[in-house]
Amino acid sequence: MSRQVTSLRGIVLIAVAAVLAACTPPMPPDVLAARAESQIVCQPGEVQVSVADGFVGSMSAVGAALSGVCPDETVLEVLPTDPAPVALVDSVPTAATISDFSTERCEGAPAIAVPAFAYPVTIAYNVPGLEGLVMTPEAVAGILSGTVTSFEDPLIAGANPDFDLTGLPPVTLLAVESPQGAVEAMTTWLTAEAPQAWTAGVTGTLPAARQLPAQVDLIGELAVTEASIAVLPIFDALNNVLAMANLPVKGTDANGNAFDTVVTTDDVQLYKVGSGATTAQPGEDGTSLLVPPAVGGIPVPGSFDLASSKIVLGEDQPLVGWPVLGYAHIIVCDSPSDPLPLSFAQYLVRLAGQGSLETFGLTPLPEPFRVQSFIPLKVKVSTEEPSAGATDSGVSDSLAPVPSAS
Repeated sequence: MSRQVTSLRGIVLIAVAAVLAACTPPMPPDVLAARAESQIVCQPGEVQVSVADGFVGSMSAVGAALSGVCPDETVLEVLPTDPAPVALVDSVPTAATISDFSTERCEGAPAIAVPAFAYPVTIAYNVPGLEGLVMTPEAVAGILSGTVTSFEDPLIAGANPDFDLTGLPPVTLLAVESPQGAVEAMTTWLTAEAPQAWTAGVTGTLPAARQLPAQVDLIGELAVTEASIAVLPIFDALNNVLAMANLPVKGTDANGNAFDTVVTTDDVQLYKVGSGATTAQPGEDGTSLLVPPAVGGIPVPGSFDLASSKIVLGEDQPLVGWPVLGYAHIIVCDSPSDPLPLSFAQYLVRLAGQGSLETFGLTPLPEPFRVQSFIPLKVKVSTEEPSAGATDSGVSDSLAPVPSAS
C-alpha cells in the first residue's frame, strides 16, 4: 500500500488595497487572527445557550474557560426549545432556520450562524469482544436501510475475516425519531461513497430503525440490547463504553498511486485531518458561514492547515483522516442593545474556546474555517500596528478580508 504525506497550506496572504506610507507588506490572516485573539471585550451577565441533544455540557465547558478571563460573564445551558439568544445545533442550519431564529429569539435583530466544532461519527454497536469491526460503505448502507440484518452477512463478514461472527443475535438498528446531525453526516458519506447501495440521499432520520424519542433513550437501549447498532458521534460511544466500527478510505497519493486503507477510531489527530475534507460556504443571508459534513478523509486544499493543527504524522504516513465528521454550528443574535451573546460566540471560535471543546472530546475547527468565522462575528482585526488611537479592544474598527476556503 503506497503512502505519502501531502500538505497544502490553507491560509494565503491578504491583498490590502490601501497603500501604506511605509510600504509595509500585508499581514497574513493567521497573524491578524492572532492579534484578535489577544483582545477580549468582556460583557457582564449570564448568556443562555440552547444546546442540541447529545452535546449537553459542551457549552458549559466553553463557559468555564471564559470565566477564567471574564469572571462576570457566565454561561447557562438550556433546552433546545428554550428561546435563548444563542443556539448550538448539530448540523448545518438552513436559511429558514436562521430567519426563524431571528424572528423568534432576536426581537427583529439579525441572526448569524457560524461553525462551532466538528465531531467524528461512526457506527456504534453492542457486541462484546468485537471492537474494531471494519464497516465498508456498502455494509453501512445495508445496515441503515434494513437490508443487512445479520453480522454474518457477507458485506460485514467479508471485511472481517479474523472475527468470529457466528451465533450472534440479529442486528437491531436504533435511531432517534427526530433528525440528527450524526445521521446526516453518515448519509452524506454513503451518498458520496456508495450511491448505488444507498439511494435515500442525505437524511437526518432512519425509517428502517427502531425509533427512540431522544439520544439519551437511544444510548440506554443500545447499552441493554445485544447486537444493536446506531449511528453515533465517537465521543458519545467512548463515554458509554460502546464498541465502534473502523471505516475505510480510498484515494490517490501525490504520485497518482491509488491507496485503500482503514482508519481507526483511536487517533484524535485523524479526526482533525478528516475535518478538513469539506469547504466552508457563505449562508444565503450573506453573513453566515456554513460548513457541511466532512466526508472522505482527504482534506480539501485550502480547508486544512497541517502546521497550525500541530499534527505530527509518521514517516510516509499519508494525509488521510477519519472519513465522517459532522459540523455543529451556533446561531447567535446580533443585537447592538445586547452584546453578550455575540461576545460568547466570539470567545467560542477563539483558540481558548476551541481548546475547551477539544478537552470536552470534540474536534476544533480547522484554522482556515476558524479564521473565517471571525468576520461574521465581527471580531475586528487590524492590518497595522496598534496605535494610541486604538479602540478599547486594542484593534481597529475596520474588518480585514479573509480568503474563502475555495
